[in-house]
Amino acid sequence: MSFAAAVVGYNSPAMVHDDEKLALDTERLNVYLTGLQAEVEAKVRRVQRFREQMRKLDASALGRVNVKQREEAARSLIGQIDEMMQTNLVVREMLHELREAAEAVLKDIVEG
Repeated sequence: MSFAAAVVGYNSPAMVHDDEKLALDTERLNVYLTGLQAEVEAKVRRVQRFREQMRKLDASALGRVNVKQREEAARSLIGQIDEMMQTNLVVREMLHELREAAEAVLKDIVEG
């Protein structure tokens, strides 16, 4: 066996460790992406419910339904908006974690 063939086939402990770290960081990145996707999908469903309630409010205005009911529905929408803004903060935090994981993967690749 030639020296070049022996070198190509050689896996030093440092190389194995680097590969394991890259695999772990890549898996962490995948977990963050899955969590982010779930949050975004939940947000889309919430927006759809929000639109449905807006349609109900509009329909109520045409039928001149009880003002108190319309007022409560409008307050409910405001509460939902507040919850959606809080969700934005969660998504923002998840994006920061995702960025850190991606930076770790890049570091593994560059240093590996």
